[in-house]
Parts: sequence; structure tokens; C-alpha cells
Amino acid sequence: MNIRPVKKEEYRFIEDFVYEIFRNTTFSDGVIERALVKEIRENPYYIPQLDLVVEEEEAIIGHCILSKLPISHRHEHEILMLSPVSVAMNKQRHGVGTFMLEEGIALAAEMGFKGIVVEGDPRYYHRFGFRTSTAFGIYASEKNLPPSEENLMALELCTNGLENISGEVDYSIYCALRH
Repeated sequence: MNIRPVKKEEYRFIEDFVYEIFRNTTFSDGVIERALVKEIRENPYYIPQLDLVVEEEEAIIGHCILSKLPISHRHEHEILMLSPVSVAMNKQRHGVGTFMLEEGIALAAEMGFKGIVVEGDPRYYHRFGFRTSTAFGIYASEKNLPPSEENLMALELCTNGLENISGEVDYSIYCALRH
């Protein structure tokens, strides 16, 4: 497996890839995730080096995107949002997601970011070191509450990285995530 940034000419392919993965889940039809990828890329919070794909034998089998995320309208140069994370259906449970996230987390840390916020399954993200975000004083906005408090998680990328960062995660900065 190889990980690299997405090339501009692959943007549409990746949007369709993300759509296909999420439309086959029980919790989404893929429309929101495809729109989110496109919207992130058009936003000042976009970081091309953290829009990542995993390849195997020259085929894209995974994608994730880390983008800047303001917490209570601050800290956008210190905190990242991890979303969406997509692995080809026939490659799930083969270590692709683990490889992709470990590499993406390491790259974000090397770039000097202090933390990452993700909304997802705690059973999956805890193994990468994510903890419930409220442990760091980071809370979901009333505008877009997760299914439960445990679904919003944060990860420190350096020692005490989130010590002086607290506030509200408001995903409504993206039209695709407004409920």
C-alpha cells in the first residue's frame, strides 16, 4: 500500500468513490459525504497535503481528508477535522483504514497541528488514541449534535496539544453538514 495526496485531476473520481462507499452504509446515502469533500476543497480550511488516498497496485482503495476546523471561531490553524474516511468495500477490514489513519495522523503531527476532531464510532477511533472530546473541553454545537457525546472525539497530536484549546465544534460552517 502507498499513501499520497490526491491529484487535482482525481477530484471527481474521489467524490464518486466517497459517494459509492457511503451509499452502501446503513447510516447514509452518500450524498452528504460527496458534497462535503467538494465543499472542503473549495474552502479556505482545505489543506491539499492532507487530502489523502491509499493505492494498491495503482488502484485507489482508500481516501481521507483532514482540514482545518475552527473551535468556537478560533484555533483553525491548530485543529483539524477528520472527515470523511472511505475504504473500498472489498478492502474493508484489511488494514487499509488503519494504515491510512496512522499515516495521516503522523503527517498532521509533522505539520505542527495540535489535534484532530472526528465524529464516528468510538470503538474504531479509540484504537488510534482518540478520546471523547468533552475530556478536552471540546463540545458539539447544539446546531449539529452527534448521536451521542461519545461519537465526538479528539486526539492530541503532541503532548498537551489540546490543553489551551476548548469550545464548540460547529460543523454548520459546511452547507453539506447543516441539519
